[in-house]
Amino acid sequence: MKQRLESLDILRGLDLFILVFFQPVFMRLAQAQPEGNFLRLIQEQVFTHVEWEGHHLWDQVMPLFLFMAGTSIPYAFARYKEERHFPKSAFYRVGKRVVLLWIFGAIVQGNLLDLNPDTFYLYTDTLQAIACGYLFSVILFMNLSAKGMLVVTLLCPLIYTVTMMTGDGYQPGTNMAEQIDRMILGRFVYGSYVMDNGEIVFADWYHNSWLLSSLNFIATTMSGVLTGVILKSQMTGKKKVQVLLFSGIICLLAAYGLSFAEPIVKRIWTSSMTFLSSGISILLMLFFYYWVDIRKKGRFLKWLKIYGMNSILAYMLYNTMNLNSLLQQWLHGVEQFAGKYYPFVFELCFVSLIFLILRHCYQKGIFLKV
Repeated sequence: MKQRLESLDILRGLDLFILVFFQPVFMRLAQAQPEGNFLRLIQEQVFTHVEWEGHHLWDQVMPLFLFMAGTSIPYAFARYKEERHFPKSAFYRVGKRVVLLWIFGAIVQGNLLDLNPDTFYLYTDTLQAIACGYLFSVILFMNLSAKGMLVVTLLCPLIYTVTMMTGDGYQPGTNMAEQIDRMILGRFVYGSYVMDNGEIVFADWYHNSWLLSSLNFIATTMSGVLTGVILKSQMTGKKKVQVLLFSGIICLLAAYGLSFAEPIVKRIWTSSMTFLSSGISILLMLFFYYWVDIRKKGRFLKWLKIYGMNSILAYMLYNTMNLNSLLQQWLHGVEQFAGKYYPFVFELCFVSLIFLILRHCYQKGIFLKV
Protein backbone atom coordinates (compact mmCIF):
# COMPACT_ATOMS: atom_id res chain seq x y z
CA MET A 1 0.00 0.00 0.00
CA LYS A 2 1.36 3.43 -1.00
CA GLN A 3 2.50 5.49 1.95
CA ARG A 4 0.70 8.84 2.28
CA LEU A 5 1.90 11.79 4.33
CA GLU A 6 -1.12 13.21 6.13
CA SER A 7 0.62 16.46 7.05
CA LEU A 8 1.26 17.10 3.33
CA ASP A 9 -2.44 16.71 2.49
CA ILE A 10 -3.35 19.07 5.33
CA LEU A 11 -0.76 21.71 4.41
CA ARG A 12 -1.83 21.54 0.77
CA GLY A 13 -5.40 21.90 1.98
CA LEU A 14 -4.49 25.01 3.97
CA ASP A 15 -2.82 26.53 0.92
CA LEU A 16 -5.90 25.90 -1.24
CA PHE A 17 -8.32 26.99 1.48
CA ILE A 18 -6.53 30.35 1.68
CA LEU A 19 -6.50 30.59 -2.12
CA VAL A 20 -10.10 29.67 -2.95
CA PHE A 21 -12.02 30.48 0.23
CA PHE A 22 -10.44 32.66 2.88
CA GLN A 23 -8.70 35.31 0.78
CA PRO A 24 -11.60 36.02 -1.61
CA VAL A 25 -14.05 36.33 1.29
CA PHE A 26 -11.68 38.41 3.40
CA MET A 27 -10.99 40.76 0.48
CA ARG A 28 -14.71 41.47 0.01
CA LEU A 29 -15.12 42.09 3.73
CA ALA A 30 -12.10 44.42 3.85
CA GLN A 31 -13.26 46.35 0.79
CA ALA A 32 -16.48 47.22 2.60
CA GLN A 33 -14.46 49.01 5.30
CA PRO A 34 -13.38 52.67 5.23
CA GLU A 35 -9.83 53.64 4.28
CA GLY A 36 -7.39 53.14 7.15
CA ASN A 37 -9.49 50.41 8.75
CA PHE A 38 -7.46 47.55 10.28
CA LEU A 39 -8.95 45.03 7.83
CA ARG A 40 -8.00 47.23 4.89
CA LEU A 41 -4.42 47.35 6.15
CA ILE A 42 -4.31 43.56 6.43
CA GLN A 43 -5.76 43.29 2.93
CA GLU A 44 -3.08 45.56 1.49
CA GLN A 45 -0.12 44.16 3.44
CA VAL A 46 -1.00 40.44 3.59
CA PHE A 47 -3.57 39.33 1.01
CA THR A 48 -2.38 41.17 -2.10
CA HIS A 49 0.70 40.59 -4.24
CA VAL A 50 3.60 42.96 -3.80
CA GLU A 51 3.63 45.25 -6.82
CA TRP A 52 7.30 44.48 -7.51
CA GLU A 53 9.97 44.09 -4.83
CA GLY A 54 9.14 42.42 -1.50
CA HIS A 55 7.10 39.51 -0.20
CA HIS A 56 3.59 39.22 1.27
CA LEU A 57 1.79 36.13 2.56
CA TRP A 58 -0.17 36.08 -0.70
CA ASP A 59 3.11 35.75 -2.61
CA GLN A 60 3.78 32.48 -0.77
CA VAL A 61 0.69 30.63 -2.04
CA MET A 62 2.07 29.71 -5.47
CA PRO A 63 5.60 28.71 -4.32
CA LEU A 64 4.08 26.51 -1.61
CA PHE A 65 1.94 24.83 -4.26
CA LEU A 66 5.07 24.02 -6.32
CA PHE A 67 6.99 22.92 -3.23
CA MET A 68 4.28 20.43 -2.23
CA ALA A 69 4.09 19.04 -5.77
CA GLY A 70 7.76 18.20 -5.27
CA THR A 71 7.33 16.78 -1.76
CA SER A 72 4.89 14.16 -3.07
CA ILE A 73 7.34 12.85 -5.71
CA PRO A 74 9.51 10.65 -3.41
CA TYR A 75 6.32 9.05 -2.07
CA ALA A 76 4.90 8.46 -5.54
CA PHE A 77 8.04 7.21 -7.30
CA ALA A 78 10.27 5.70 -4.58
CA ARG A 79 9.45 2.12 -5.62
CA TYR A 80 10.48 2.76 -9.22
CA LYS A 81 13.73 4.34 -8.09
CA GLU A 82 14.53 1.42 -5.79
CA GLU A 83 13.84 -1.04 -8.61
CA ARG A 84 15.74 1.14 -11.09
CA HIS A 85 12.89 0.64 -13.51
CA PHE A 86 10.44 3.21 -14.82
CA PRO A 87 7.60 1.31 -16.53
CA LYS A 88 5.52 2.58 -19.44
CA SER A 89 2.59 3.12 -17.07
CA ALA A 90 4.70 5.57 -15.04
CA PHE A 91 5.79 7.41 -18.21
CA TYR A 92 2.13 7.69 -19.18
CA ARG A 93 1.21 8.89 -15.70
CA VAL A 94 3.83 11.64 -15.68
CA GLY A 95 3.10 12.66 -19.26
CA LYS A 96 -0.64 12.80 -18.64
CA ARG A 97 -0.16 14.92 -15.54
CA VAL A 98 2.09 17.41 -17.32
CA VAL A 99 -0.21 17.71 -20.35
CA LEU A 100 -3.38 18.08 -18.28
CA LEU A 101 -1.81 20.66 -15.98
CA TRP A 102 -0.72 22.63 -19.03
CA ILE A 103 -4.20 22.42 -20.58
CA PHE A 104 -5.91 23.39 -17.32
CA GLY A 105 -3.56 26.35 -16.97
CA ALA A 106 -4.37 27.42 -20.52
CA ILE A 107 -8.07 27.20 -19.72
CA VAL A 108 -7.69 29.32 -16.58
CA GLN A 109 -5.50 32.10 -17.98
CA GLY A 110 -4.53 31.21 -21.53
CA ASN A 111 -7.98 31.71 -23.10
CA LEU A 112 -7.85 28.19 -24.58
CA LEU A 113 -11.64 27.94 -24.70
CA ASP A 114 -11.83 30.99 -26.95
CA LEU A 115 -10.74 28.59 -29.72
CA ASN A 116 -9.03 31.62 -31.19
CA PRO A 117 -5.24 31.67 -31.71
CA ASP A 118 -5.27 35.49 -31.61
CA THR A 119 -6.31 35.49 -27.94
CA PHE A 120 -4.38 32.42 -26.77
CA TYR A 121 -1.48 32.79 -24.31
CA LEU A 122 0.94 29.89 -24.09
CA TYR A 123 2.64 29.98 -20.66
CA THR A 124 0.79 32.08 -18.10
CA ASP A 125 -0.51 30.11 -15.14
CA THR A 126 0.48 28.52 -11.84
CA LEU A 127 -0.57 25.07 -13.08
CA GLN A 128 1.83 25.35 -16.02
CA ALA A 129 4.65 26.34 -13.68
CA ILE A 130 3.82 23.25 -11.62
CA ALA A 131 3.83 21.12 -14.80
CA CYS A 132 7.32 22.38 -15.64
CA GLY A 133 8.69 21.93 -12.13
CA TYR A 134 7.06 18.52 -11.75
CA LEU A 135 8.36 17.09 -15.05
CA PHE A 136 11.99 18.02 -14.47
CA SER A 137 11.83 17.11 -10.78
CA VAL A 138 10.62 13.58 -11.57
CA ILE A 139 13.47 13.19 -14.07
CA LEU A 140 16.03 14.44 -11.56
CA PHE A 141 14.63 12.30 -8.74
CA MET A 142 14.74 9.14 -10.84
CA ASN A 143 18.29 9.68 -12.10
CA LEU A 144 20.27 11.37 -9.34
CA SER A 145 21.30 10.71 -5.78
CA ALA A 146 20.24 13.08 -3.02
CA LYS A 147 23.56 14.92 -3.31
CA GLY A 148 23.18 15.15 -7.08
CA MET A 149 19.67 16.56 -6.69
CA LEU A 150 20.94 19.14 -4.21
CA VAL A 151 23.67 20.25 -6.64
CA VAL A 152 21.21 20.70 -9.51
CA THR A 153 18.75 22.48 -7.21
CA LEU A 154 21.45 25.02 -6.36
CA LEU A 155 22.65 25.31 -9.97
CA CYS A 156 19.23 26.41 -11.22
CA PRO A 157 19.09 29.70 -9.25
CA LEU A 158 22.79 30.26 -9.93
CA ILE A 159 22.25 30.05 -13.71
CA TYR A 160 19.18 32.28 -13.39
CA THR A 161 21.05 34.98 -11.48
CA VAL A 162 24.10 34.94 -13.74
CA THR A 163 21.81 35.26 -16.78
CA MET A 164 19.89 38.13 -15.18
CA MET A 165 23.11 39.98 -14.42
CA THR A 166 24.04 39.99 -18.10
CA GLY A 167 20.94 42.07 -18.75
CA ASP A 168 19.69 45.50 -17.79
CA GLY A 169 19.06 45.02 -14.07
CA TYR A 170 15.84 44.04 -12.36
CA GLN A 171 13.41 46.78 -13.35
CA PRO A 172 9.94 46.00 -14.77
CA GLY A 173 9.92 45.62 -18.52
CA THR A 174 13.66 45.92 -19.09
CA ASN A 175 14.97 42.93 -17.13
CA MET A 176 16.42 39.91 -18.94
CA ALA A 177 13.66 37.48 -17.84
CA GLU A 178 10.93 39.55 -19.48
CA GLN A 179 13.08 40.21 -22.55
CA ILE A 180 13.60 36.47 -23.06
CA ASP A 181 9.84 35.86 -22.84
CA ARG A 182 9.14 38.61 -25.35
CA MET A 183 11.84 37.38 -27.73
CA ILE A 184 10.81 33.70 -27.67
CA LEU A 185 7.08 33.71 -26.86
CA GLY A 186 6.36 36.87 -28.81
CA ARG A 187 2.66 37.49 -29.13
CA PHE A 188 1.95 34.54 -26.81
CA VAL A 189 3.10 36.65 -23.85
CA TYR A 190 0.07 37.39 -21.68
CA GLY A 191 -1.66 40.66 -22.54
CA SER A 192 0.16 41.14 -25.86
CA TYR A 193 -1.51 41.65 -29.23
CA VAL A 194 -0.51 42.07 -32.87
CA MET A 195 -1.19 45.32 -34.70
CA ASP A 196 -2.31 45.46 -38.34
CA ASN A 197 1.27 46.15 -39.44
CA GLY A 198 2.46 42.98 -37.70
CA GLU A 199 4.08 44.75 -34.74
CA ILE A 200 3.68 42.99 -31.39
CA VAL A 201 2.56 45.27 -28.57
CA PHE A 202 3.29 44.08 -25.03
CA ALA A 203 1.02 45.18 -22.20
CA ASP A 204 2.69 47.80 -20.02
CA TRP A 205 0.93 46.39 -16.95
CA TYR A 206 2.14 42.78 -17.27
CA HIS A 207 5.60 42.05 -15.88
CA ASN A 208 5.56 38.35 -14.98
CA SER A 209 8.16 36.08 -16.59
CA TRP A 210 8.05 32.36 -17.32
CA LEU A 211 10.81 30.91 -19.49
CA LEU A 212 13.94 31.92 -17.56
CA SER A 213 11.93 31.73 -14.36
CA SER A 214 11.33 28.04 -15.11
CA LEU A 215 14.81 27.42 -13.68
CA ASN A 216 13.56 28.64 -10.33
CA PHE A 217 10.20 26.87 -10.72
CA ILE A 218 12.30 23.70 -10.94
CA ALA A 219 14.44 24.75 -7.94
CA THR A 220 11.32 25.47 -5.88
CA THR A 221 9.80 22.10 -6.77
CA MET A 222 13.12 20.35 -6.10
CA SER A 223 13.30 21.90 -2.64
CA GLY A 224 10.06 20.02 -2.03
CA VAL A 225 11.54 16.81 -3.48
CA LEU A 226 14.54 17.03 -1.16
CA THR A 227 12.21 17.67 1.77
CA GLY A 228 10.19 14.60 0.78
CA VAL A 229 13.38 12.52 0.59
CA ILE A 230 14.22 13.53 4.16
CA LEU A 231 10.70 12.86 5.44
CA LYS A 232 10.61 9.43 3.78
CA SER A 233 14.08 8.44 4.96
CA GLN A 234 14.90 6.10 7.85
CA MET A 235 16.03 8.99 10.06
CA THR A 236 14.39 9.33 13.44
CA GLY A 237 11.64 11.90 13.76
CA LYS A 238 13.93 14.07 15.87
CA LYS A 239 16.69 13.95 13.25
CA LYS A 240 14.26 14.86 10.47
CA VAL A 241 13.09 17.87 12.45
CA GLN A 242 16.67 19.00 13.02
CA VAL A 243 17.68 18.62 9.36
CA LEU A 244 14.60 20.43 8.06
CA LEU A 245 14.92 23.21 10.63
CA PHE A 246 18.54 23.72 9.61
CA SER A 247 17.65 23.61 5.89
CA GLY A 248 14.82 26.13 6.27
CA ILE A 249 17.01 28.58 8.19
CA ILE A 250 19.85 28.23 5.66
CA CYS A 251 17.43 29.05 2.82
CA LEU A 252 16.20 32.16 4.64
CA LEU A 253 19.77 33.30 5.31
CA ALA A 254 20.69 32.69 1.67
CA ALA A 255 17.68 34.76 0.57
CA TYR A 256 18.67 37.60 2.87
CA GLY A 257 22.30 37.53 1.74
CA LEU A 258 21.43 37.34 -1.96
CA SER A 259 18.87 40.14 -1.64
CA PHE A 260 21.74 42.67 -1.41
CA ALA A 261 22.64 41.82 -5.01
CA GLU A 262 19.30 40.59 -6.36
CA PRO A 263 15.93 41.92 -5.13
CA ILE A 264 13.17 39.61 -3.98
CA VAL A 265 10.68 39.80 -6.86
CA LYS A 266 8.02 37.13 -7.27
CA ARG A 267 6.79 38.37 -10.66
CA ILE A 268 10.07 37.36 -12.30
CA TRP A 269 10.76 34.67 -9.66
CA THR A 270 14.24 35.81 -8.70
CA SER A 271 16.64 33.43 -6.98
CA SER A 272 16.42 35.42 -3.74
CA MET A 273 12.65 34.91 -3.83
CA THR A 274 13.20 31.21 -4.54
CA PHE A 275 15.36 30.79 -1.42
CA LEU A 276 12.96 32.85 0.70
CA SER A 277 9.81 31.02 -0.38
CA SER A 278 11.52 27.62 -0.18
CA GLY A 279 12.76 28.36 3.33
CA ILE A 280 9.25 29.35 4.43
CA SER A 281 7.79 26.25 2.75
CA ILE A 282 10.31 23.94 4.44
CA LEU A 283 9.54 25.42 7.86
CA LEU A 284 5.79 25.16 7.25
CA MET A 285 6.19 21.52 6.19
CA LEU A 286 8.33 20.90 9.27
CA PHE A 287 5.70 22.37 11.58
CA PHE A 288 2.85 20.38 10.07
CA TYR A 289 4.91 17.16 9.98
CA TYR A 290 5.85 17.59 13.63
CA TRP A 291 2.33 18.49 14.73
CA VAL A 292 0.35 16.03 12.61
CA ASP A 293 2.60 13.04 11.97
CA ILE A 294 4.83 13.03 15.04
CA ARG A 295 2.68 14.52 17.79
CA LYS A 296 -0.60 13.24 16.28
CA LYS A 297 -2.29 16.52 17.19
CA GLY A 298 -3.85 17.33 13.84
CA ARG A 299 -7.35 15.99 14.36
CA PHE A 300 -8.92 19.45 14.20
CA LEU A 301 -7.07 20.10 10.90
CA LYS A 302 -8.28 16.99 9.06
CA TRP A 303 -11.11 18.89 7.36
CA LEU A 304 -8.46 20.67 5.29
CA LYS A 305 -7.92 17.38 3.44
CA ILE A 306 -11.18 18.18 1.66
CA TYR A 307 -9.15 20.78 -0.22
CA GLY A 308 -5.75 19.10 -0.01
CA MET A 309 -6.74 15.80 -1.62
CA ASN A 310 -8.60 17.55 -4.45
CA SER A 311 -6.39 20.59 -4.88
CA ILE A 312 -6.53 20.78 -8.70
CA LEU A 313 -10.31 20.39 -8.68
CA ALA A 314 -10.60 23.17 -6.06
CA TYR A 315 -8.38 25.46 -8.15
CA MET A 316 -10.28 24.75 -11.37
CA LEU A 317 -13.74 25.13 -9.81
CA TYR A 318 -12.87 28.51 -8.33
CA ASN A 319 -11.29 29.81 -11.54
CA THR A 320 -13.70 28.42 -14.13
CA MET A 321 -17.12 27.88 -12.53
CA ASN A 322 -19.36 30.92 -13.05
CA LEU A 323 -22.40 30.89 -10.76
CA ASN A 324 -23.19 34.60 -10.99
CA SER A 325 -26.64 34.21 -12.56
CA LEU A 326 -27.65 31.48 -10.13
CA LEU A 327 -26.46 33.36 -7.05
CA GLN A 328 -27.96 36.64 -8.23
CA GLN A 329 -31.29 34.87 -8.59
CA TRP A 330 -31.04 33.41 -5.11
CA LEU A 331 -29.58 36.43 -3.34
CA HIS A 332 -31.02 39.47 -5.10
CA GLY A 333 -33.40 40.19 -2.23
CA VAL A 334 -30.55 40.15 0.30
CA GLU A 335 -28.78 43.14 -1.25
CA GLN A 336 -31.18 45.67 0.29
CA PHE A 337 -30.30 44.39 3.76
CA ALA A 338 -26.59 43.69 3.23
CA GLY A 339 -25.83 47.04 1.60
CA LYS A 340 -22.10 47.49 1.07
CA TYR A 341 -21.54 43.99 2.50
CA TYR A 342 -23.46 42.36 -0.36
CA PRO A 343 -20.27 41.47 -2.34
CA PHE A 344 -18.98 39.78 0.83
CA VAL A 345 -22.18 37.74 1.18
CA PHE A 346 -22.12 36.90 -2.53
CA GLU A 347 -18.51 35.69 -2.43
CA LEU A 348 -19.09 33.72 0.77
CA CYS A 349 -21.98 31.86 -0.85
CA PHE A 350 -19.93 31.15 -3.99
CA VAL A 351 -16.91 29.67 -2.18
CA SER A 352 -19.22 27.79 0.20
CA LEU A 353 -20.84 26.05 -2.78
CA ILE A 354 -17.38 25.04 -3.97
CA PHE A 355 -16.62 23.72 -0.48
CA LEU A 356 -19.82 21.63 -0.53
CA ILE A 357 -18.88 20.15 -3.91
CA LEU A 358 -15.39 19.28 -2.64
CA ARG A 359 -16.81 17.86 0.59
CA HIS A 360 -19.20 15.63 -1.37
CA CYS A 361 -16.33 14.43 -3.57
CA TYR A 362 -14.17 13.75 -0.49
CA GLN A 363 -16.93 11.75 1.20
CA LYS A 364 -17.57 9.72 -1.96
CA GLY A 365 -13.87 9.17 -2.66
CA ILE A 366 -14.00 11.17 -5.90
CA PHE A 367 -10.66 12.84 -6.64
CA LEU A 368 -9.40 14.61 -9.74
CA LYS A 369 -6.21 12.64 -10.26
CA VAL A 370 -4.16 14.59 -12.76
